[in-house]
Amino acid sequence: MGLFLDRLRHRRAWRRYQRHPQPQPQLEKLLQVPWPQGNTLWDQASWLAIDLETTGLEPQEGYIISIGWVAIEEGRVKLESARHLLIDSANLVGDSATIHHIRDRDLAAGVPLADALLALASALTGRLAIMHHKPLDEGFLKLAFQEQFGLDWVQPAADTLALERRRMARREAGIHQGALRLGSCRRRYRLPDYPAHNALDDAIACAELFIAQARHVSAAGPRVSQCLS
Repeated sequence: MGLFLDRLRHRRAWRRYQRHPQPQPQLEKLLQVPWPQGNTLWDQASWLAIDLETTGLEPQEGYIISIGWVAIEEGRVKLESARHLLIDSANLVGDSATIHHIRDRDLAAGVPLADALLALASALTGRLAIMHHKPLDEGFLKLAFQEQFGLDWVQPAADTLALERRRMARREAGIHQGALRLGSCRRRYRLPDYPAHNALDDAIACAELFIAQARHVSAAGPRVSQCLS
């Protein structure tokens, strides 16, 4: 039912965007190219792991300062597809620099947010998204696409945090503080530690975690509809 409702929202978003006075070709294509069907095996679908670095946890108070992504095709991470974009902004990063280590002078060499979003839209066309803690990144993307282009963000996504929480609940495993952080989830699948708070590193880490989670389900792995949240 979730993917069916996403498709309805997708069609409504496309109808609304057709009335836009200056439509962007990348966004038109994003809204026109169909997603994989819900009964498709996970490794026969195309995915894009996405991570954002932001200056806060609330979209209305913070802003996006970097975006990283990498594709998964045929159940494998495609490193040649990886992108990491810093976002040029007139705003200051403030105390958040102590977390993501991105400085104001780094952002001065970045790209406009609109350009970064269009590049992301092109990479996401025909693919399903993957995020770790989907509500956080999705909240920033929804606001950014709406403010920059008047576009409703309706892309279905798998949430590796939600998938891990579900797996632990089935095993009746206690979920202690920090157990669902990206690094903690990866260690349970014996994946190596990566530096945290870099959008591209986190996107690759999220992609690898998703593959490990899918392979843990069964030999064939889950269907697309079982992965989405």
